[in-house]
Amino acid sequence: MKNIVFDIGNVLVKWSPMDIIKSVFPDQSDPKDLVEKFFKAPVFYDLNLGTVTEKDAIKIYSRDLNLPLHIVENVLAEAKNSLTPVEGGFELLEDAYHAGIPLYCITDNVHEFVQHLKERYTFFNKFKGVIISAEVGILKPSEKIYRCLIDQYDLNPRETVFIDDLAQNTEGAKKVGMQSIQFIDAKDCRQKLIELGFTQLS
Repeated sequence: MKNIVFDIGNVLVKWSPMDIIKSVFPDQSDPKDLVEKFFKAPVFYDLNLGTVTEKDAIKIYSRDLNLPLHIVENVLAEAKNSLTPVEGGFELLEDAYHAGIPLYCITDNVHEFVQHLKERYTFFNKFKGVIISAEVGILKPSEKIYRCLIDQYDLNPRETVFIDDLAQNTEGAKKVGMQSIQFIDAKDCRQKLIELGFTQLS
């Protein structure tokens, strides 16, 4: 095993739509309903596919949900602010980087969220290559997004392990020949990487 590919959400930074909605709508009796309407809506998938800008998405949300523009803006601002470090995630990435392990990233993500992360953190600098859904117009677990990474950076999938918090995404990686680890926490992930041969992380 040679290369490690990281997801970002709930591996390096937290992603909790429920917490975002509860923060913006503290008196909402059914926050689950708003989670669905904001983060399962077609426009949110379009944001992740890069086919709509955040500015245009705000107008679409406002129209579809009958909410003032500033409320929608608050939700998306809180979504960015909520992207705080997962315990042990940055340390695992740093240790792998300083051990000389080639590191890559595949993330389903929004242009404006990625820009926020780049302004706030330095972890993108640790990757030799990054595939962002909004840049390639493909979402996990489509095999195409994993092949984008493999082809663009000339990786051998059998020498590559992919880390993601969602089972369907780790299964997608397996379909193109990668090993995969479903992220539970950084300690568990580190141990599984060591078992795969990344003994530098012990």
